[in-house]
Amino acid sequence: MSASDSGTDVGERGPRLQQLKELLRSELIAILDTIRGAKALVLDRDVSAALSAVVDFAALKEHGVEKMFLLETGAGDAPVQGVVYLVQPNVRKLRLVAEQVRAGSGREHSVQLVPRRTLLGERVLEEAGVLGDVTLGELRLDAVPLDDDVVSLEQPGMFAALYLDGDFSGIQSVARALMRLQGLWGFFPRIVGKGDYAQMLAHSLERMRAELGTGSAGDALALSSAFDAAVVVDRAADVVTPLLTQLTYEGLVSEVFGIVGGAVAGGDAKGARVAASGDDAVYRAIRDVGFADVGALLGAMTRQLQTSYESRHQARTVQEIRSFVGRLGGLQAEHQALKAHVAVAEAVLRRTQSDDFGALLDIEQTLVAGADLDPEQRAYVDRVLALADTHAYVPGVDTERRDPPAPAAPNSLHKVLRILCLCALWRGPALKQKTYDAWYDEIVAAFGAHHTITLDNLARVGLLPPPSAARSQPGSAHANPRGFLRKALNLAVADDADDVAYAYAGYAPLSVRLLQVLTQDPAVHTPAASSRYAALLRPLADRLATQTQPVTPQSVGGVRG
Repeated sequence: MSASDSGTDVGERGPRLQQLKELLRSELIAILDTIRGAKALVLDRDVSAALSAVVDFAALKEHGVEKMFLLETGAGDAPVQGVVYLVQPNVRKLRLVAEQVRAGSGREHSVQLVPRRTLLGERVLEEAGVLGDVTLGELRLDAVPLDDDVVSLEQPGMFAALYLDGDFSGIQSVARALMRLQGLWGFFPRIVGKGDYAQMLAHSLERMRAELGTGSAGDALALSSAFDAAVVVDRAADVVTPLLTQLTYEGLVSEVFGIVGGAVAGGDAKGARVAASGDDAVYRAIRDVGFADVGALLGAMTRQLQTSYESRHQARTVQEIRSFVGRLGGLQAEHQALKAHVAVAEAVLRRTQSDDFGALLDIEQTLVAGADLDPEQRAYVDRVLALADTHAYVPGVDTERRDPPAPAAPNSLHKVLRILCLCALWRGPALKQKTYDAWYDEIVAAFGAHHTITLDNLARVGLLPPPSAARSQPGSAHANPRGFLRKALNLAVADDADDVAYAYAGYAPLSVRLLQVLTQDPAVHTPAASSRYAALLRPLADRLATQTQPVTPQSVGGVRG
């Protein structure tokens, strides 16, 4: 269904997400309008990125927001009549809110919990003695559109909560987010997936649909024409891909700077926002291009822009001059975007040309190919451990950084653990226990004894499994399951620009291959392999399996956690 067929905001690639963005914006504005006069907006740092993807400051100012502050500083003595807090329902953060409410007597306070109101949040404010002094509500930033076809849950702590803490409340948040999508575009005809948590999510969705009072007849009438299916894959099914280095422009910007809320973390050298979403025409053109080709493409775009500027000399009539003036604003915006992305690309280029980057990429490709590290690569790992810096910058986490990262960045704990996790995951039982123990001891010596907890937690969630655990896995039909999947699903692909593996220099993400199995993509699927793949993705909600045609990749919604 195309957008011209109806008013459902559906295009050839599936639903466009402007409708969702407008819904989130209207909910926020409704909250702001409950307080009259000038007001301040106090943001939890973990909420600010999601908010910036939904609304800009100009729209907030139209509804009385005079100042914006981070929660750590608060509104202080700002001359406003009311303060609106947008915070996650976290004990430490809500206690900080309570302190600021007590200090700001005489103002009207609204505390909006993101993405949902919880009993824990109410209890913390009640114990702090301020529950009666605030208006408590919720802002459902649980499905944030970061791009034309990407929705993010913006909950980076969910993996640890599920796999380490056993906190399943995040599944409820995901279910609410998916129900919101279904409320806009109809119920998913099918829900398929991989993993125990995927099954729990499907059951939650079934229960929510039942609570809406829809029976089987109602389901048939309300099925989505925008989506063929919802595909849910547990992160545990593919923990390797986030540890690898993408070689597209977008992937390397994320690697070097970090991407937060649809923008390059930290902005440019002056702190100005650099867009990293499809709303930016320059970024949209280069985001998926291999970084080796980005320079030539930026050069071509610069020459095209120069030609467009020069066209003003050919304008002779009033109509031609008016036409150029009408395009001038767009040309200037493109000029600024090009300038920003050229600066970002130069910083990325300096990093990719460093010996350190090349050595790390070589180790990744060796492990993905199923080979062991050679002596030179082992020496590099030892050197990384020896030169580790406990205060080194971590892209996407230290978002206040303003200066471009150095070409030879210090070795952070994040980088060290990333290498060791890759070794443990890919080598499995082939990794020697004495090597694992030696690395363990070196990390503790370099970063402190308190990181024994970090290492044990990584082992518990399956990111840093000891070789002894890999050898003793019960019921495993293969000594190294990842080695088996590499062959069965064609994960290692060399020199194929049409395969998704080009983004990782020859490795196809397992989660993407699972989706290709579902869509019967020729890259992995043949009639002879149908029985072998049957168990990889299974229906998670039999009541909803009302359609049997193959799922098309264009109409499967993308939800990122």
